Amino acid sequence: MKTAVITGGNKGLGLAQTQKFLAEGYRVYVVARTEADVSALGDEVHFVRHDLSDWRDVGFLETIHKEAGNLDVLVNNAGVHLKKPIWDVAPDELDHVLNLNVKALFLSCGRYVDLQRDKGGAIVNISSMGGLMALPSAAAYVTAKTSVIGVTRSVAVDAAPFGIRCNAVCPGFIETDMTRAILAKDPARRDKIEGRIPSHAFGTPGDVADAVHYLASPQAGYVNGVALPVDGGYSIGF
Repeated sequence: MKTAVITGGNKGLGLAQTQKFLAEGYRVYVVARTEADVSALGDEVHFVRHDLSDWRDVGFLETIHKEAGNLDVLVNNAGVHLKKPIWDVAPDELDHVLNLNVKALFLSCGRYVDLQRDKGGAIVNISSMGGLMALPSAAAYVTAKTSVIGVTRSVAVDAAPFGIRCNAVCPGFIETDMTRAILAKDPARRDKIEGRIPSHAFGTPGDVADAVHYLASPQAGYVNGVALPVDGGYSIGF
């Protein structure tokens, strides 16, 4: 049985990814601070309690590797958003965004490659359309998610000799409980967003999970170092 490790796989987009890999026959290790909805998913899900904001500690990967024997896939999904213009971002807020979105991901990629260098594997990093284009009042988040793409490309080059691929998924506006709650307070903004998406519709968590699974699968065996938008065409302009 193949094994996937998904950080932040306990809720939101991460939970959809956990469900997708389970449906594809994987044993899944979910790394997060809280178990949330993971316990209801069955025996092939293993919850690993860890706070990824403690970015220096990536020992959870070695622990999982010893137990599972092989880590076919690592999905660096955990992240945090900050909705503030650059002049309002405090130093500790910037540290928090970069620690979780970039530093923890960077070190996790490195440790994964070191553990899997004799076995191959695949890494999928979750960036954002904010890694491809500027978003208003989100300077720290855009900086972090742009950095994720840079890390992805670097790992793709450095890890290729070991048979390890590294790609990124860049979700756009996805229909989640959080998105609905935020935009319910500003219907005009939702109309504006939908007007720019060629299909005039938000994506689903399943759309993102499908893209993540594809990039991790043998079907994407010759795909390496890409930043794949899953945004319905929002980032190309309309």
